[in-house]
Amino acid sequence: MPRNLSLEFTLPELDRQQDSDRSLMGNVPVRNAAVLPWYKSIWMQQNEDFPEYAERVISQFMVFTVPSYLQHHITGGEPNKPKKLHDIAALDGLRGWACLLVFNFHFFFTYTWHTHIGWGFNKQYFGLHQLPIIHMIFSGHIMVAIFFVISGYVLSYRPLKTIRSGSFDQTFSVLSSATFRRGFRLYIPSIVGLFCVFIAIRLGLYNYSRWVVDKGRTVTGTNEQHPIILKSTYIQLWDWYWTLCRLMNFWDWGLFYNNYNPHLWTIPVEFRSSIVLFLVIIGVSRFTTRIRLGLEFAIIWFCMRWGRWDVVLFLSGLVLAEIDLINGIWNTNTNTSKPASAPDLEKSAGTTPIQHFARRCHREIWIGVFILGLYIGSSPNLGVLHTPGYVWLGKLTPKTYPEPHRFPQTIGAVLIVASINNSKTIQKLFVNPLSQYLGQVSYAFYIVHGPILHGLGYTLMHNIWKVTGRETAFQFCFGGLIGWSICLPIALWLADIFWRAVDVPSVKFARQLESRLLAKFQASS
Repeated sequence: MPRNLSLEFTLPELDRQQDSDRSLMGNVPVRNAAVLPWYKSIWMQQNEDFPEYAERVISQFMVFTVPSYLQHHITGGEPNKPKKLHDIAALDGLRGWACLLVFNFHFFFTYTWHTHIGWGFNKQYFGLHQLPIIHMIFSGHIMVAIFFVISGYVLSYRPLKTIRSGSFDQTFSVLSSATFRRGFRLYIPSIVGLFCVFIAIRLGLYNYSRWVVDKGRTVTGTNEQHPIILKSTYIQLWDWYWTLCRLMNFWDWGLFYNNYNPHLWTIPVEFRSSIVLFLVIIGVSRFTTRIRLGLEFAIIWFCMRWGRWDVVLFLSGLVLAEIDLINGIWNTNTNTSKPASAPDLEKSAGTTPIQHFARRCHREIWIGVFILGLYIGSSPNLGVLHTPGYVWLGKLTPKTYPEPHRFPQTIGAVLIVASINNSKTIQKLFVNPLSQYLGQVSYAFYIVHGPILHGLGYTLMHNIWKVTGRETAFQFCFGGLIGWSICLPIALWLADIFWRAVDVPSVKFARQLESRLLAKFQASS
């Protein structure tokens, strides 16, 4: 099986939500009634004839297909004001950029194996793109580690806050809500995305790319699962249905790469790991902080012992959230009792020289940790024991890991996330509007980028390299850059539409369903 990458997910405004999933509804641009999404006003209004109705629906649909950040140019309204950033908005931006690097990986790994190996592998690969840190631009497996650590952090942050305040009733409510809505959050967009691929197959949009896979001789890297065109719509529909059944079988700990969108293999992994995380939080909730941390580390060691790298990543996010709450790093922005320039005499009094030095070097220390995380995270997907600079990491990897590269990349992901949380300097890289936008659409981008690359990408690259050639490194890179430059904006455009049409409504649906069921329960009790 090819080793593909995906991501998750949703980063909440932690202090404004009652649970761990961020309501994406807060990020949707507010518009007047004239430019509401077309699906909200598709029905014919009273005293409206058909030509007026058709014109209105078509115009609203056309506006809806315009990217959200450009719609004010079409409607004549004001551009959307940037939202006030929450504490861990930088992790949202990190997730967005990591998603873009996943796109790079999936674009290039189809045509070359160089994305999997590092600089100096087997004493014969010395490309600039294979150097540590630079290699992360094209080697995407570290990103799944980052995504899972972020998910573990976000999903546990709010429950841990209620535990530390002794509000155990609220802890139960938060975990109950998160558990109920988790499946809807992950599976509704995934199912809709798979259905779109099913429709595209029956419309013939994958006919040419299917030929490229079978006979085009372009796919010389990872030939991952590609949509199969069956004889009839009826047979295809049954195949699609059984794909959904297997995708929703989170009891199977094996990785499932389906033919419609193989990158969705992480969805059952994500759901299963989330449930394990919630169970661990409940199990350790009533212990003291010291005992709770000790148990969390013990469970991580147990999961490492049995090679469950995915659960290790989620629980690592839990530990990071616990440590950050202990250190109170998110409380620094809320203290307005003293001017910003006033020294904290209580903290400075009686400090040892080592503590004083550590505070002065805080910025440099965390930047160093960030760079170290990037270096370790650049551990190659293949041949770590034959790659200079990473042999020692390969020797440290537990023998139980089914994919050895997951262990050093776990260490790298933990260091990256920890350093971003503790460094305002690094956070600046991920809190700008572009980073925040990429974070908003990242789940939608993840779902749509695979079908785009398999359909449009395979078709484009086969024909582009017919013109440019691919015999030399320059020809290969030049043709690849052309195809990448075409596929990326199209994938981002469709991701923006999918985000507003599917992702956001699915979050709203889960919340409304939970509220209605709770209302019925309260009314009957």
